[in-house]
Amino acid sequence: MDEEYDVIVLGTGLTECILSGIMSVNGKKVLHMDRNPYYGGESSSITPLEELYKRFELPDGPPESMGRGRDWNCLFPSPYSPYMATIV
Repeated sequence: MDEEYDVIVLGTGLTECILSGIMSVNGKKVLHMDRNPYYGGESSSITPLEELYKRFELPDGPPESMGRGRDWNCLFPSPYSPYMATIV
């Protein structure tokens, strides 16, 4: 990577995305990256369903009876949410 940036933002949580957007609209050249193959940090959303199986290292992937993986969106709520409950 031989480019120069004004700002490098690591992570794609809400705070990082807002910071990246503000810097960008103010004329800064921003490199925004995350170690995960999905956005959202603690409040992530994963599509397709196959990515969920990879994240939790579940063997064989989703069953065919669940249809196309792109038809599913799996939301992981923030651990700070007052509505957080045990997910079974």
